[in-house]
Amino acid sequence: MPEADDALIYVEVIAGLALVEFKEEFVEVVLGWAARWLPWARKADIEDVIYERTKVRFSDLSADALGHALHLSYAERSALDIRTIGAFDVPKQKRAKLQKEKRRQRDRSRKEEQRRAAGALSRADYLANSFSQARPWEAFGISRRTWERRGKPMLDPATISICDPISLAA
Repeated sequence: MPEADDALIYVEVIAGLALVEFKEEFVEVVLGWAARWLPWARKADIEDVIYERTKVRFSDLSADALGHALHLSYAERSALDIRTIGAFDVPKQKRAKLQKEKRRQRDRSRKEEQRRAAGALSRADYLANSFSQARPWEAFGISRRTWERRGKPMLDPATISICDPISLAA
């Protein structure tokens, strides 16, 4: 960990977690952790942080409080796939909404793949080949409803080649 003014906040968080996990020998655990990750920090400073965190104002940290203490952003949290620590920049309710949206997108993609595997056409392919898009009633100069009422008559291929292409396109 780089030497910085706020680096001792990590000692505070680790001390709180170690107290819960290791009970009596937590001080040695925190000092060992600090020796490895904060070799530049003085032992007296670390012991002061441990004392402050554990003796004076100890309380279990919530996931969001831990995220604030570690200054963990939502982007870092997502990239590292951290699920037990909150984020300082996105509140819990918004994270729940984002997670719900991600799940919804994942489910939609999975269902789409299942439909394609079963042989279903995409909406764009269906519309491209649909009868409604071809509009054969316009070649007769009638409305769709009239064309349907008359039994959906079709033009002869000879008639189609003789017909004016502009009237077919309209």
